[in-house]
Amino acid sequence: MDSNISRRSMLKYLGLGTAAVGATSLLAACGGGLGAGASGRGAQFSIASFPGDSFLLDAVNLANNDFARNNLNVPKFITPQSGVQALQLVSAGAVNGYTSDTLLLMGAHANSTQGKRPVIIGLKNVATTYGIVVGPNGNWPGEGATFEEKMQSLKGKSIGVSAIGAGGDLQLDLALELAGMQSSDVTHLATGPSASAIPNMKAGRLDGYVAVQWSSGQFIARETGGSVLLDFGGPSMPETLRNQAVLCISTSESFAQENEDVLKNWLRAQSEGSEWMVSHKDEAAEILNSGTFDGNAPEIAKAYMEHYAQEVAPKLQPMFKAPKDQVDHMIDLAVRFGNAKEGAISYEQIVPAFARA
Repeated sequence: MDSNISRRSMLKYLGLGTAAVGATSLLAACGGGLGAGASGRGAQFSIASFPGDSFLLDAVNLANNDFARNNLNVPKFITPQSGVQALQLVSAGAVNGYTSDTLLLMGAHANSTQGKRPVIIGLKNVATTYGIVVGPNGNWPGEGATFEEKMQSLKGKSIGVSAIGAGGDLQLDLALELAGMQSSDVTHLATGPSASAIPNMKAGRLDGYVAVQWSSGQFIARETGGSVLLDFGGPSMPETLRNQAVLCISTSESFAQENEDVLKNWLRAQSEGSEWMVSHKDEAAEILNSGTFDGNAPEIAKAYMEHYAQEVAPKLQPMFKAPKDQVDHMIDLAVRFGNAKEGAISYEQIVPAFARA
């Protein structure tokens, strides 16, 4: 695949394929967040979503008319500039539902006012989606190497992250710490989103990159001729690194208090979508491939569906309910990473009663 196609596909993957718009424009476009759909039936509900495997359930729900079947009137998805902006829209009431990075949400929760702060109404993935992709030029350990051996092979290398202090950067530091290394053992380079990793790795400016989503790591590896050195969610990874519920289903605190039945309908639609994905893996892969990769990565889309069916879906609670131990683990990590102060977040505060396991 030529570099133009690669970059275009990844830009679409990251929700950057259309002109970026600011939060004010998005608020105006939403008419306060609850725009009417064509049918006018069902509870009006606005969703922020991006292309990518973390948001595949949204695309599946749309394709299969799951929203209408669950009494939801969902206008066209809103695509913010970033996860940070998406959570701002949640707090502002312009977005009613969003699949968020859990640590990012916890930081927003700790720094928002009561009522407007985002809360967790479900856990969408209870193992991390992060990993490290390395380029073809390097004496990298084989698949059978230990976690520590693989991490040691990065010593002195330049590793790209989307931004210093972003999720990928924090995960890299955690992995280094768990391997008995220092943050300074590698050079952290802020190179922007995953789309920028491909040309930078091809040009030799990066030895590796911290991928945020499972299929993005596979895509970068294919496009650069490299490989996924570390899948942080793999069975050989340290438990602290692996067992992170990095994806949560979110809404604002006030919306959760006032619209429990609407949110339960959304969770039911998402649950139906998850079950359909497992029983219709080929069809789900087609939706992922066409909507995320412009039809250019059918093998990666199919591989992701096998991964989802075997590693993700079986570990989810009914209706994505959020167990206390998993949320508490993420709260501990949020404090460890500096996203929140000790005691600023509790399970009972961030997870409404109807969403608790």
